[in-house]
Amino acid sequence: MFKSKAKEDTGGTTSELVMFNYCRPARARLVALGSGGRIWLVETLDRVHGVWVWEDECHHGDQALEQARRLSLMLS
Repeated sequence: MFKSKAKEDTGGTTSELVMFNYCRPARARLVALGSGGRIWLVETLDRVHGVWVWEDECHHGDQALEQARRLSLMLS
């Protein structure tokens, strides 16, 4: 498990909470919405294409973190 402090990206639109890599890489990150709000996205890595794939969205970081952890435990 790789933990990092939430860091603002250069555009100020995305912060990453945590990334898990048990059976497959998964992450939870905070994304700014155009309306001024923020939402947590839960994503998994598509190793074939090298892109992060949306899995779910949450309003609370704890919920997003738990979903990312569970997804990382699933077999690819």
